[in-house]
Amino acid sequence: MKTLVLEQGNSTLFAGVFRDDKLMRSARITKNVSAEIDRLARGKVDRIALCSVVPKQTPLLASLIKKLFGSAPLVLTSKSDHGLQVAYEQPAKLGDDRLANSIGAQKLYPNKNVIVVDCGSATTLTLLHRDGALLGGSILPGVAMWSEILNQRTARLPAVSLSSPDKVVGRDTDPAIRSGIIHGHAGAIRELISKSRVEAFGRRPVVVIGTGGQVTHFKEQSLFTHIENELILHGLQAFASRKASHA
Repeated sequence: MKTLVLEQGNSTLFAGVFRDDKLMRSARITKNVSAEIDRLARGKVDRIALCSVVPKQTPLLASLIKKLFGSAPLVLTSKSDHGLQVAYEQPAKLGDDRLANSIGAQKLYPNKNVIVVDCGSATTLTLLHRDGALLGGSILPGVAMWSEILNQRTARLPAVSLSSPDKVVGRDTDPAIRSGIIHGHAGAIRELISKSRVEAFGRRPVVVIGTGGQVTHFKEQSLFTHIENELILHGLQAFASRKASHA
C-alpha cells in the first residue's frame, strides 16, 4: 500500500511517501509545489492524507492533490476519527500538526507516556498519556521568531543567521545573539519538559521526542530521548491507515 502524506506548515510543505508503514522518502517543499509533489510520489498512490496549520491553504492543497492524483485526500482535523482522546477544553483549537505528531508518537512509541517537542515556526510541547489521551501542553515562539523580534524591536541588533554557537559567551554581537537564542531557547524547553512531566506523569517514565525543522539546533543539548525528524509524516500515515481499516 503506497501512501502520500503532506503537512502544510507556516513556512514549508513537508511531504513523504510510505510503502505500507515504512517511510521511503520525504522532502520539504518551498517552491514548484505541484512538480515537486509529483516527483516525490513517482506515479500512482493508493492513499493520500494531509494536515495544515494554515487553514486558508488547506482547500487549495486538497484541490491540487485531487488534480494531480484524481482523488480527494483525507484531511486530518480535530473532528477526524483519529483514535486519540483530546483533553483540550476546546479541541477545535488544537493545532492539526500537534494532533498528527501525537498520532505519530503513538505509532512509534506505543503504550508510552510521551512529550513531543516540535521546534518549528513556533515551539510546542504536547503531552500524550500511554492510554492515548492527549493532555495538552505549551507553546512559545520558535527560534527564528526570537531572532526576528530582536531585530524588529531594537535599533541596533541585526538579524542573524541561525546556527548553533560554539560558546555560550559571545565575543561579538552576532554570536552573542545566537547564544542567547539557542541556549535560552534550550533552557526554556528544558524547564517546560521538567515541570510538565511532573505535573502530568509524576514519577512515571516518559519518552521525550524532538522533532520539527529547527530541532537540529538542539541535538547537542541533551533535551530529548529521541529525535524523530519525520514524526508528523508517521502520524499522517497512521491516520490514513486507520481510516482505511475503518472504511
